[in-house]
Amino acid sequence: MATGDVLVVDDSPQYLEILSTYLASRGHSVRVAADGEEALSLANTRRPDLVLLDVHLPGLDGFEVCRLLHEQWPGEQLPVVFLSATRALPDRMKGFHSGGVDFVAKSVHIEEVAARVETHLELKRRTVALEAANEQLRSVEESRRRFITSMVHDIKNPLTPVLKNTEWLLSQPLGDEETVEVVRDTHVAANHLHRMVLSLLDLARSAELRLEPQLQRVFVRAWLEDTLTLTRLQLRSSPGRLRVRSGDGAADFDPALMARVLQNTIDNALKYSPRNEPVDVELSVVDGGLRLVVEDRGRGVKPEDRERIFAAWTRVDEQDAQARASHGIGLAFCRQAVEAHGGQMTVEDAQPRGARFIIVLPPRLER
Repeated sequence: MATGDVLVVDDSPQYLEILSTYLASRGHSVRVAADGEEALSLANTRRPDLVLLDVHLPGLDGFEVCRLLHEQWPGEQLPVVFLSATRALPDRMKGFHSGGVDFVAKSVHIEEVAARVETHLELKRRTVALEAANEQLRSVEESRRRFITSMVHDIKNPLTPVLKNTEWLLSQPLGDEETVEVVRDTHVAANHLHRMVLSLLDLARSAELRLEPQLQRVFVRAWLEDTLTLTRLQLRSSPGRLRVRSGDGAADFDPALMARVLQNTIDNALKYSPRNEPVDVELSVVDGGLRLVVEDRGRGVKPEDRERIFAAWTRVDEQDAQARASHGIGLAFCRQAVEAHGGQMTVEDAQPRGARFIIVLPPRLER
């Protein structure tokens, strides 16, 4: 049973005595007031946990007292339960509109009044506890966001010279093929890590700011070939694993942001596809907007998981070795970036098996 500091306000000395005595016998700390002015004065001295408030009082009526109490503590949990000799609908509606949480007729048994009081005290206790838990979660999330932002900045800084240097080395005559392979693998791995770092940064920032795409007019065929350069380098020993069909034309989007979206989606498809199965990429311009489809021949995505896979830090199948290796940020970033363009990213079954990721961007940014 929840107990608390209860302020009882009623202009009937007899009812006031009966009610306050009964509530005190049940363990509540009870204060009493005979009118609205006295009630406000007592509340100002110490805010009660709950107010039992008569509707018809001399001077300020109960509705006005309730309004003034909630003005004084906006956002504070201060439940007000109205008491009235009648249960007329207009009075009840006025009581709820003024901020009351319940309306009890004085004709009911005193035990019912006490039960209503204890119910609302328990609701208040649970609400306060929930708010405290939510505040703690917000604090933890903020700490995690700060840690991620700090960590990825520390990783990003030394990555830049690795990318630049391996790119320069690949443009030089390195001699034997084994050295070239080592430099290529290092360059591909550094690019993957760099893309992951950027996705982490974008996800961390999204708690504060919305991603803002830098729209440009992009010729899609050239953009696609440029975007796939690193993937082709990664698949140089099995180029047939990537099958590409591209239409022509131009669309308005952020080429760097969408390049990361496409690369992450292809990486995901390659990760979950058998090594002897291809990944299909199809690009087209539809009514001035962009449509991208990435299809694999893996195990597919269960219907109940088709939203969960786009949630940050989520892995849908902890029993699967590939899922356990996932960091849970790639697809989350992809959907965030697509939606920042005003578009949609969804997944459905491929035929005869696998998953088909569909990305559709509108012809212009929708706000």
